[in-house]
Amino acid sequence: MRTLSLYAIVRFMPFAETQEFANVGVVLCAPDQGKLFFKLARKRFGRVTQFFDDLDGKLYTQALTVIEQELKRVEAYVAENPGEKAALIFNELTRHREGVIYFGNARPTLVDNPVVKLDELFERYVQRDFINEEYRERVLEKLIRQTFNEQKIEGFKKAKLALKLGDFELPFVRDGIKGRQIIKPLAFDRKTPLAAFEHAKQWTDRFVKLRDENQIHQQNMLIALNVPEKAQFQDAYLEAIEAMRRHDIPQADIKEQDRLIAFAR
Repeated sequence: MRTLSLYAIVRFMPFAETQEFANVGVVLCAPDQGKLFFKLARKRFGRVTQFFDDLDGKLYTQALTVIEQELKRVEAYVAENPGEKAALIFNELTRHREGVIYFGNARPTLVDNPVVKLDELFERYVQRDFINEEYRERVLEKLIRQTFNEQKIEGFKKAKLALKLGDFELPFVRDGIKGRQIIKPLAFDRKTPLAAFEHAKQWTDRFVKLRDENQIHQQNMLIALNVPEKAQFQDAYLEAIEAMRRHDIPQADIKEQDRLIAFAR
């Protein structure tokens, strides 16, 4: 028999100013059964600390310990108060609040087996959260920042740039004696080769617009590419490179540290 349940995603957001978060768990409540289930990522979850710059891992471990203890207390309360009270406490638990750990919006779902459903939600929202396209490019950003830190290259910050048609954000923007400089790390880890090519084309077009609107000189822009490992993405990569060259958009393999350093000096 299917049971109406509620679930929410547990999120870790160490830096409120950036509003960036990682999904680190799932909590599911079957109020009528008086059951609360939760599943959290490992306390030594390297992919979280890789995702966030300037995070040593202690904050993440401590935050997960605290939320685990809170969830165990709520689990006991729900077991003693099935029905309406259980639903109310779940809504209170997941109410948005300030802190490094918070919950996404509570959502209803019909469940045959709560444990199986919990595993499905965890796989979808936590495990896959760290193999998506945005995560890949954040890792590339981290590699570039490490290189710049080692070389004592300063001044590059995340910033929004405005085109006539709208604005967008770049992770590396610097205003200096050379004028405004920009770098965009670009990963080819997409669901399909076509999606990878279209992603690269989108950024090529944005750089062309910045140049054509006389916002940034061509020599002050660079797309740092991560060469795809999968053979089926090679054609998309080569076509993307060719499109950048046709539009005279500078690009470099992200592993060519000398190119990155020379550009940023």
